[in-house]
Order: sequence, then C-alpha cells, then structure tokens
Amino acid sequence: MKPVVTLALLCLLMASPAAKADMCPDADLWSGIIDKICWTRIFPISLMGLGDKPDGSAPPTSVCACTDPLGVPEVGWQLGIWLPARIAEVVRVPWCSPSLNTRLQSSFGNMGVAGGQDGHGNNDMAMLHYHYFSFPLATMLEMFVIPDCMQDGMVDFDLMYMSEVDPTWNDDVLALALNPEAVAFSTPPAKLWCMADCVATTAGVVQEEFFGSAGCDASCIYPFTGHINAASDPVRNSSLITQRLLASLHRKGLALKTMGLDAMCDREFAPMLPRSMYQLQMFYPVAEASSTTVTIPKTDTDGYVIRDASGNPETINSPQNCAHPLGESIHKWSTPVGGRHRPGMEDFVYVIWRYTDCCVRELPGI
Repeated sequence: MKPVVTLALLCLLMASPAAKADMCPDADLWSGIIDKICWTRIFPISLMGLGDKPDGSAPPTSVCACTDPLGVPEVGWQLGIWLPARIAEVVRVPWCSPSLNTRLQSSFGNMGVAGGQDGHGNNDMAMLHYHYFSFPLATMLEMFVIPDCMQDGMVDFDLMYMSEVDPTWNDDVLALALNPEAVAFSTPPAKLWCMADCVATTAGVVQEEFFGSAGCDASCIYPFTGHINAASDPVRNSSLITQRLLASLHRKGLALKTMGLDAMCDREFAPMLPRSMYQLQMFYPVAEASSTTVTIPKTDTDGYVIRDASGNPETINSPQNCAHPLGESIHKWSTPVGGRHRPGMEDFVYVIWRYTDCCVRELPGI
C-alpha cells in the first residue's frame, strides 16, 4: 500500500508545476469596484462649456444642436465627462484572464503562442497578450442617468477583443502592412518628437495629435504587436501594450472617437489614436485609487534628470491624480509608491477612462 501512496504523491508533485502554470491570478475585480476605482477622475465635469476639458475636445459652448434620424435639428446643451469605459488585461500567458480568474480558452495548438523573438532573431524580446473588455461601470451601478449621446451600446462587462486571435499581434510584418506609417516613426527625427512628448505628458500637457508617440513608455508606439523589450520595467511594458492595443483597435475601427465637435452627436471613426481622450488607472496588482502629491525627479527638455552640485537628483512636488495620461512617466505614478509591480505578479489590469463630449437633447425621465 505504501508504494502506491508514494507513487501517487510523486505524481501530484510532478503535476503541480504544470497545474500552477495553468492557473491565472485573481484581480478581485468585482470586490474592488468601490475602493479600487479612481472615482475622483469623474470630476471636474464640463457643463455647457464650463470646466476643464482635454486637448481635442469640443469647443466650449452652452448650446449645441444635432439632427434626429429624419434630419430635423434638435437643440441641446453641452456635457463633457470622464467615465470608466473599458478594462485592459496585459498577460504573459495566452488566454489567461486575471479579471475572470480563469483561462478564456484552452489554446488551439499553438494559437496565440509566440516565441521569444521579434521576427528578426532578437532573443531579447518578450511576448505579451491583451484582453479588452467593456466596462461601463456608471451604467452597471446605475450611478446616474446616462444621456443617450454618451451610451455606446455596452451595458455590461463583456469581452470585446483578444490578441490571441489577431494574426497581426504576433507578426511585425503583418502589423506593418496594416500600419505602414510605422516606417516614418522609426527615423531619428520622429524619435526626438516622441521624446518631447514624454516631457510634455509628464508635465501635464497632453496633445491629441501625438498619435505616434508612446510618451515615456517607449521611443514611439509602433509596432502594434506584443513584442516588447524583456529587460524593460514590467510596469512600463504593460502601459506600452495598453497604448498599442488602443491604437490598434482605433486603426481597425473597433474603437471610436467620443470627443470633439463631430463626436458630440455620434461616435466617429478615428484611425489615429486620440491620445488625450484616454487616461489609464492601474487596477491590479497595485491599484491607483487615491489622489496624492508625489515627489518626482526634475528633468530637462531632453528627459534627463537634473542633478545638483553634489550629484543628487533635484526633485519637485507634483499633484498626482489616481488616473494618468497615456505615456506619463512611471516615475510619477508608479515609482513614488514603491512601484506597482510585485514579484510573481507580472500580469496587469487597467481601467481605461474615456472622455466623452455629448450634446444632451433630452431631459432625465423624459
């Protein structure tokens, strides 16, 4: 009897690594929707053109007008607001979903699995995947009446897209065919332009037209694939992948523009990423959930840290909201809290906040 028990224990021990490899981390999404959400990001709300608005949003005005399906003009008033709209997961293991704490699918052969090269024999690259969920939290919690012009048809948490089924996500050449402008952004002048955006974004100046930039996460946002530098900071890599997925979905027409004069009445196709329309909030592993003032290194226009006569880095106090613009330096939103990466927790979940301009033509309850 003892040999049988010993053999069974050995089998369990041998199987345990594989079992652990199939396990997905639990982001505790639903238990954290109250205390792990950056509720202060909703404010300030822009009413009738009054209030802070991101670059590229609709010009401030108290009165607006849209046409109904019959072409009859309808007069309304302007509303602009930040709302949680999507969830993005950045994972190392294909099909693994921390938000659902399970695998979305058993891999079909090698579908969604890529090696550690970028297609050019570069073994320093790693491969990350993403899952894109609808997350209309204000609608789900029935926090307030959402005007029709702010609704995008999503009323629940639902899977919208995944990189494992996207052939361009694993192949740089296929991605280039869909995004040929990537060639222009591989030049030195373009990289300098992207570096300037890093400084501007970290200083709080987010410009919509910097669609080819990744801010401080990389020299530029291209290519729209899951290949990243394995030696880079995991938090920075996850932020870069989140930017790439948004840019890729906009190019495919799977993400639409919700801000600007033309988007006040209906969503519009925007093949280039409107960077100022989005802000990110890390939910897992270490949530951004409170607005504080943090101390960050002082940098020059080239992005280099300024040091005093003793060689110590000069610092400045910067107000830190719990949601941050795309490409903002991790030294502003991650490093001051000891980093948002924990050993053994290298999958990430982000709440994607989206700014929406709306011409409200109806009154609540009417």
